[in-house]
Amino acid sequence: MLLYLLIGVSVGAAIYGILPNDVIVAVAGPGNPFSIPVAALIGIPPYIRAETIIPIGIALIDKGMGLGTAIALLIGGAGASIPEVSMLAGIFKRRLVLAFLFTILFVAVITGC
Repeated sequence: MLLYLLIGVSVGAAIYGILPNDVIVAVAGPGNPFSIPVAALIGIPPYIRAETIIPIGIALIDKGMGLGTAIALLIGGAGASIPEVSMLAGIFKRRLVLAFLFTILFVAVITGC
């Protein structure tokens, strides 16, 4: 778990130190109505553990990301990932895997709102 925490803190520190506030506010600020669904979609593909996303989310919120957008990113990232979806695709039919992905996306968007 220490490795994941170090990765999360490193990425969070890079976001906090390098990424300008204006970029975060323009793309994922509270005034952007598309920021929540986009964050949920961005969060689904990578393998993001809860230990990793917390420091990243804190850095993004400090830079101006909306709280709902950060929550959608967290749920999308923790709910589904490429390794998880590929494993499920090997076990279940395509419709069930798509339903799973849609459910994760739906829950992330609704919770972020």
